[in-house]
Amino acid sequence: MAEQKIITITGRSGSGKTTLIERLAREYVAEGRKVSVIKSMRHDFEVDREGKDTHRYRSAGVHSALITNGKKIALMADITDDETPLTLAEKYFRDHDIVIIEGFKEGGTRKVEVIGDSEETPLFETDSNIVMIVSDRNFSTKLPLFKRDEIKKIREYIDRIF
Repeated sequence: MAEQKIITITGRSGSGKTTLIERLAREYVAEGRKVSVIKSMRHDFEVDREGKDTHRYRSAGVHSALITNGKKIALMADITDDETPLTLAEKYFRDHDIVIIEGFKEGGTRKVEVIGDSEETPLFETDSNIVMIVSDRNFSTKLPLFKRDEIKKIREYIDRIF
């Protein structure tokens, strides 16, 4: 297997990160590559519901509960504070060709910033780990800037830098 590629896509809420990831994933999957996505967010979330078996197991103190129907799985588990999307990619997606991490603003790895219509300050102005920008807006920067519909060019550049 070729070396695993981990791509971090970051940006403000509503900037178009998910759309870019969908388009990139389709490109890689069409080549027969095994692609996974880790969505990193700062707020709490719950996918398990009270009363369901997996919730009951977790309430009983088990570390992890996995549910499967023979076609897909869902894993509910607590992680330690030192686990990051990068360590989770290694732990759970070791045999995947490409792992795309959405979010993970605090990560110290190379990132692609997607910038939408928000008036907030772009992240690249304070984050030196951002190595390229995807936006339909123009910015005064030395970073490579690609328009959203330039998916082939975006993909080619990502393949070179990640």
